[in-house]
Amino acid sequence: MYTTNQSECLIEGVSVRELQATYGTPLYIMSEPELERRLGIVQNAFLDKYPNTYALYASKALSIAAVYEKVMAAGLSVDVVSRGEMYVALHAGVPAERIHVHGSNKTILDITYALEQGITHFTIDNMREISLLSGLAAEYNREVDVLLRIVPQVVGGAHAAIQTGGVDTKFGFPTHDDTYLDAIRATLEAEHLQLKGIHCHVGSQIQDPTLFINTVKTMVRFMDTIRQETGYTTDVLNIGGGFGVAYLDEDEYLDFAQTMEQVMETLVEEVEARELPLPKIGIEPGRWLVANAGATLYEVGTVKEVSGVRTFVSVDGGMTDNIRPALYDAEYEVVAATRMNEEKTLEAKIVGACCESGDIISNRSLIPPVTPGDLLLVKATGAYNFSMASNYNQMLRPAVVFVKDGNHRLVVRRQTFEDLVACEVIGQST
Repeated sequence: MYTTNQSECLIEGVSVRELQATYGTPLYIMSEPELERRLGIVQNAFLDKYPNTYALYASKALSIAAVYEKVMAAGLSVDVVSRGEMYVALHAGVPAERIHVHGSNKTILDITYALEQGITHFTIDNMREISLLSGLAAEYNREVDVLLRIVPQVVGGAHAAIQTGGVDTKFGFPTHDDTYLDAIRATLEAEHLQLKGIHCHVGSQIQDPTLFINTVKTMVRFMDTIRQETGYTTDVLNIGGGFGVAYLDEDEYLDFAQTMEQVMETLVEEVEARELPLPKIGIEPGRWLVANAGATLYEVGTVKEVSGVRTFVSVDGGMTDNIRPALYDAEYEVVAATRMNEEKTLEAKIVGACCESGDIISNRSLIPPVTPGDLLLVKATGAYNFSMASNYNQMLRPAVVFVKDGNHRLVVRRQTFEDLVACEVIGQST
C-alpha cells in the first residue's frame, strides 16, 4: 500500500505530491486494493466458509457511494441509523431489502421513510419501538422482520465512550431483569412484526478475541432462557461488530479469520450443549473494513518550537476532518510523506488549524524535521473521520479519492465556499 520513491511516499503507486497538486489538502485517500482485500476476507473467511451467515457493513464508519458499491459486490448488506444514511445508501444503489435499520431513538419520520422505501429489516432497541413500528407497519401494510437488541453484559472497547455492552447503556433491552423477556413477548404478539432473533454489540475497537467468545456464550445462554420462559426459539443471532484495527505501528492486529473461527466453534458447542438449533449468525464489521484502507494528507504550515517545552507542527486541517483525538484520545501514526528517507529526530505535537487547544492530530510523533510546504500523512483514517467531519471555523470538508494501480479517482469532491452558505436563508425583512 505504502512505498517510497526518492523520499516521497507513494500510495498504491500514486505520489502524494501528485495527489496534492490534483485535489489539494487536506485530502482523504482510500486504497481500493486494501478495502477490497478486507471485504474479501469477510467473504472468504465467514460468508462463504460457514453456512447460514450474513454480514452487514456498519456504514456509519464511511457512508459514501464508492464504498457501498464495493460492499454490495462482496455480498454484504448494510446497517443504517438515520434517514440520511438510508437516503445515501439507496442513492448509491443499495437495494432496500439489503438495508437494516438500527438506532436507539428511531423517530416516526425515520420509520415512515424506511417503510415508504420498502426497507423492512429493523433492529428494535426499546419498548416504545415495538408498538410504534407495529402501528406504522400496519398503516403501510408491511411485514417487518425484526431483531431485538439486548444487553449482553459483556463490556469491550478501547474507550468508555465506545463501550456499549454493559448494564449502564442507552442501547438495547436490559437483561439484568426481565425487560428483555417482556420485549420478546410483546414482539411476538405485535401484528406485522416477525421476530427473527436477537442482536447485541459490546463495543468498538476490540483487539481481544476473547470478548467475542464470551459474547457468544452469553448470548446463547439468553437464547436458552428465552426459549424456556417464552417458548420462542431464536432463528437469528447477530453478535454485532467492533473488530479492532491497528492505528499505531505497535498496535496488535486482530486476526479476523481466526476470531470468526473461534466464534463459530464456540457457537456450535454452546447450542449443542443446550440442545438448541444452530441460529443464523450475523456480524457487523465497519471500522475493520475501512480504517486501515484510508489515510489523510496534510500540508505543514507553522512549525513552532517552544523552548524547553515542545515543538508544535501545524497542518491545514485538524479536528474538522479528524475529531477522534478530541473525542476518544485517539492516537495515529504520522509520517513525513515528503521526507520518507530522512532520520526521525523531531518529537512533535501535530496540531490543526482550528481555534481550539484541543485541536490535536497526535500528541507525540517522531518525524524528520519539517518545514512549511512539506506533507504529512496520517494513517488509518478511513473510518469515522469523513463521517464525523464538520465545518467548525467554516473549514471545508475535504475531498475523498480512491487510489489503485498507480491511478487515482475522485469519489467525493471537496466542499466549496458556496456549500457553506447553501442552506442559509438571508435577505428577508422581518
